[in-house]
Amino acid sequence: MQTLLRVSDPAPRVAPAPAPLALPDDFGTWFREHQSAVFRCIRFRVATREAAEDVTSDVFMKALRSFDRYDSSRASPRTWLLRIARNAVTDHLRALQRRGSLHVSLDRIPDLVANVPSAEERVIKQERIQRLLNGSQMLRKADQDILSLRYGSGLQNAEIAEYLDISNNAVAVRLHRALKRLKDVVQDPTADVRGHEE
Repeated sequence: MQTLLRVSDPAPRVAPAPAPLALPDDFGTWFREHQSAVFRCIRFRVATREAAEDVTSDVFMKALRSFDRYDSSRASPRTWLLRIARNAVTDHLRALQRRGSLHVSLDRIPDLVANVPSAEERVIKQERIQRLLNGSQMLRKADQDILSLRYGSGLQNAEIAEYLDISNNAVAVRLHRALKRLKDVVQDPTADVRGHEE
């Protein structure tokens, strides 16, 4: 009697699991160095801390996905990240506008006045911040951008000049005009301050 040797069936092929997305070495450093400036810039433009945190997370995820396209000869890491942030804020505000919820109310800004010592001072500061944030929503996008870069992110004029690709003098002029328009709209919410783009 012949014994047939049977070769066992080969094991089914299993596709290797995709490698986890590895962070580029520079990206971790970028996050540590620029996360705060990106968050503050976004927080200046959106109504709540939670929304700012969500948009900031989106910015860094988008940056990570397109990290290989970053060109250091065209922009510094902070400038590149802030450009992504500007687009993310625009997308966020468009979504809010579709839902009709752009207005900032007092209960949505406690993080901006948390370190004020007394309850009375806190209420006064909340009201001022509410007027400023609602007033800034009435400004042109260019004014909102430059104010959020200067007072949200705390960038100096030279950094804003790099970001906007304009001269330091042009930054100073634009900031001055944006602040004047913001003052006008805070004093008179019916004022037409949008005008023409510079």
